[in-house]
Amino acid sequence: MSRQTEALLDAFEHLPAEEKRAFTAEVLRRSLPFDSGDIEDEEIAGASSALFESLDREDGDSTAR
Repeated sequence: MSRQTEALLDAFEHLPAEEKRAFTAEVLRRSLPFDSGDIEDEEIAGASSALFESLDREDGDSTAR
């Protein structure tokens, strides 16, 4: 990561929450659409497993809701 990018991230961390949200929305707006290429089956399976594990943990924890 370049020094310029690190400086931007450091400045971002010092922004108030509302400015962080506005900045993030603008960066995403300028970045989309973003084509990261094809997703491999293994990536989908891993993400699905992590999601289902998280949902299972939540289901067993009544304070999670």
